[in-house]
Amino acid sequence: MIFLLTLLLLGSVSIDAQRRRRPVKQPVKVEDPRIIQMLTGIQQIMFIDSMIVDKQDFVRHIPLSSECGILEMKDSLAQYTNEIGDHRLTTYFNPTDSLLQITVSDYIGNFWTTPTRANGISNNSANFPFMMPDGITLYYAQKGEKSLGGYDLFVTRYDGENDTYLRAENLGMPFASEANDYLYAIDEKYQLGYFVTDRRQPEDKVCIYVFVPNTTRKIYQSEAYSEEKLRSLARIDRISDTWSNMTIRNQALQRLKAARSEATGIKSKHQTTDRKPVSELGNLRHQAEVLEKSLLLARNYYARASENDRQTLRGEIIKSEKELETLQIEIRKKEKMQQNISHP
Repeated sequence: MIFLLTLLLLGSVSIDAQRRRRPVKQPVKVEDPRIIQMLTGIQQIMFIDSMIVDKQDFVRHIPLSSECGILEMKDSLAQYTNEIGDHRLTTYFNPTDSLLQITVSDYIGNFWTTPTRANGISNNSANFPFMMPDGITLYYAQKGEKSLGGYDLFVTRYDGENDTYLRAENLGMPFASEANDYLYAIDEKYQLGYFVTDRRQPEDKVCIYVFVPNTTRKIYQSEAYSEEKLRSLARIDRISDTWSNMTIRNQALQRLKAARSEATGIKSKHQTTDRKPVSELGNLRHQAEVLEKSLLLARNYYARASENDRQTLRGEIIKSEKELETLQIEIRKKEKMQQNISHP
């Protein structure tokens, strides 16, 4: 009897030991199928510099020129005010559904109107709006079914006739990742872009990448690279891999230096402290320049837009083309008048 009990006990110990030695199966992570799709269309972007900063106030490290408007951040919520100071996009925390929403307000009659939710932006949490000087093109970060993980970056355009934003488009790689990608901003004055992400960073840090924005969309030819190389470019493992032209990079670094000088209030040797008032001709030229850039962005967006959005964009593009033609005629008239005054 004692012998049998001993065998039973030893058998029980042996079985427990085997269970302890048996390897525990780890759940297999399934890659989002959209990653493979995005790898075939990675944008070819030159990243010229990067810096790691505190997540809670990273906006203050981005030297946007005054022409970009004002980008602010408080308690992880962002606010953008345009250059003129009469339109504002603010991120608001909605306690009802615990989501972040982008609201709009305008400065009318010496006060700001009550913020209202931006029409056309989906119900998922959205943050860090940045509006281009054309007042139409909006970049922002959003969580949800259209993002790879955490926040992804999106671009949309404002439809003034219907007071709504068109269907947003994911910016894709290298700006999209399974991490949190927070901000995409373009400074047209210095021809520089800023991209903020927390990929490969500690919880309280983010990386700010500085890049040279393309006037037209350029992508890597996927057949010329291995899959691992494409993944490396998508992750931005090394910014030096994107330095295809050192002259362009060095020129961009000089512009970045000038942008930082302006942001900190330091005047360069070639700047003057006296600002001449903008002439009527100069103002017309500025309007034409902004309209030309807006048309370029609209045409680029049109190529990738849905058929419904294209119908809206067609009318907008035609209208802008007519406005630009009228401006150009007016500019030529002013230039001719100026020449006649200078050479009577």
